[in-house]
Amino acid sequence: MKSIWFAASVLLGLSACSPAAGGSAHPALLALAPDAVRAEIAAADQHVLVVRHALKISPDCNAMDCPLSADGERMVERLAGLVGDTPFERAYSSAACRTRLTAAAGGAPVVVHQAGDGYAVGCSEGETVTRARGDAFAEVDAGDAVWTLVGEHSNTSCLWMATFAGTDAAQAAGCDGEGRLPEDAYGDIFWLYRTGEDWSLAVLPDAFSLAD
Repeated sequence: MKSIWFAASVLLGLSACSPAAGGSAHPALLALAPDAVRAEIAAADQHVLVVRHALKISPDCNAMDCPLSADGERMVERLAGLVGDTPFERAYSSAACRTRLTAAAGGAPVVVHQAGDGYAVGCSEGETVTRARGDAFAEVDAGDAVWTLVGEHSNTSCLWMATFAGTDAAQAAGCDGEGRLPEDAYGDIFWLYRTGEDWSLAVLPDAFSLAD
């Protein structure tokens, strides 16, 4: 059965949080999980953390090669700090520069897919990509990696949530009726986790934002 829980608040001072359950490889992330489902998350078979790309250099910059701003780079550093010393096994992103740079926080080589049909890869000279997002979905569904980080956009982040946890869960997580996150929604972590064949979704609000 699909479920969704929200953290009432998130404090980036992690020393006050309870220790990770089950010897998790990523205790700082687990410490931010909602109390009600922390043990459930720790015991899950598979984890896919979906994040919208960090802040870009300008709100109206939407090109594939649009880079991160200085604040966006700081956000990626925060996300990498939450991942900790143990890299994720796999990282995916759309082919846009800003999503690739954000997904790199997982410490694994980033495997890119098309941001949309016919788009080239950002941050590269003459490189193109034919890989589809569905390829990433299939690999996640196969369950070969226990820990995966995904960097996406406001709409495609919602697509990951809806694909695995369901449309209702995605909307409860903040996706609107058109499947988009709010324009000002940056720094949240959308934690998909699987137990057996069932996927659930937990939201870590402002987990790597600069709000503080």
